[in-house]
Amino acid sequence: MTSALAPAAPVPPAVARFPRREGRRRGTRAPGASSASARVETDADVIANHERILGLRDAPKDTVLMFSYGANINPYTLNRRGIGPTASAVARAPGRRLVFIHRGGYASLEVAVDDDATKNDAGLGERTRGALGTVHRISKTELAAVRRWEIGYEMREIDVVVADPPGYRAAGDEDGDGDEDGDGEDDGVGGGGDDDAREEEQGVAEFDLAPGERRVRATVFLTKRTARLKTPVAPFAEYIAKIVDGAESMRLDEGYVAELRALASKAPASNERGREYFDIAAEWSEDYGFGFGAMFKRK
Repeated sequence: MTSALAPAAPVPPAVARFPRREGRRRGTRAPGASSASARVETDADVIANHERILGLRDAPKDTVLMFSYGANINPYTLNRRGIGPTASAVARAPGRRLVFIHRGGYASLEVAVDDDATKNDAGLGERTRGALGTVHRISKTELAAVRRWEIGYEMREIDVVVADPPGYRAAGDEDGDGDEDGDGEDDGVGGGGDDDAREEEQGVAEFDLAPGERRVRATVFLTKRTARLKTPVAPFAEYIAKIVDGAESMRLDEGYVAELRALASKAPASNERGREYFDIAAEWSEDYGFGFGAMFKRK
């Protein structure tokens, strides 16, 4: 079994800690190392970034891990909205698929279903054993800010998987099972996180890990019932373009990126979305009722 998380080249580990320079092109990739000393420095930065993700370095108690699978895959996107991750890494949500089931044609994660009747709507992530994205270490204050703009989503805690740098072995990691602390206490919102970030029932405690992979606990934003469409739809062009850009910048698995590009090639423009993009399963969505949902909700 091989990991779908290893990027083709090192991702700049602290890219989100610095403001975006004027005129810098979105999705700029790290320059290649030109000398042995540069490679050593890059390797040290990659390890430092990885240990920040694991909570082993520069990870105060008031920080959490957030798993992003949509427009926030690229930390630069978060930067532009005032969020500065101290570390970001490619990650996988095992047993989950990327599905465009949120009101308006936005993304969410759904537990994978093996039923042949739903195979066409299974979403992305089957080949990679789970939806791919980026896990960011941010402060709890920043998480609260993200929560305010994620309309129609609710916070949940799930297990995600990250890959160790080649040859990496954490201090005290004797059993090699890929679970650094075994309890996820500092890997997500556990141990003092937001009470609304409920633990997700998902039954993936025993999922297989490829060599060099390990579990961490992270907060994820999933679609609420009141914002869930009756059936999945194709993402609209402007939105899927942001996901593709982030996936390319973070060097997600090439096959996964190809699947995203295929969706982008046939995506409708936002002003071409049909009624199915707003046909929610619930009778009334209070999230989109601007506070009037409770007043006019049917009895």
